[in-house]
Amino acid sequence: MLRYYFFCEHEAGVIPDMEGMDLKDEPAALAQAMVAAGEIMRSNSLAGREALVGTILLVKDNAGATLFRMPLIDHGE
Repeated sequence: MLRYYFFCEHEAGVIPDMEGMDLKDEPAALAQAMVAAGEIMRSNSLAGREALVGTILLVKDNAGATLFRMPLIDHGE
């Protein structure tokens, strides 16, 4: 198992993931990021979509390298 970290980046700063999560591999980390993105979007639905504009979910490995950048809102919508 490898440890992956899921950070939220927004214009106001970065919310770090200090614990991380042990997952099998990068595809498992990407799948978990998609689940986390959905949860973040659902939990912020009361604040409106504008609250998430510009927010990016970052997946990092144990060395701190960014593996994935997942925007939470499609700016074209």
